[in-house]
Amino acid sequence: MTALFFAATAYLVFALILVYAIDHLVALFFPGARSALHFPTLEKMMAVSRKYSRK
Repeated sequence: MTALFFAATAYLVFALILVYAIDHLVALFFPGARSALHFPTLEKMMAVSRKYSRK
């Protein structure tokens, strides 16, 4: 029973990560489209990361 619970949880986490990654890939090809998964804090962190990685 514990293995089944672990497998189901891992599957759901993997599915969420996959959807999030695909959403960002679509945003790369269509920058004008707004993301369905909008996390302002995460977007600010990514912007700061990009800013400092360019230097």
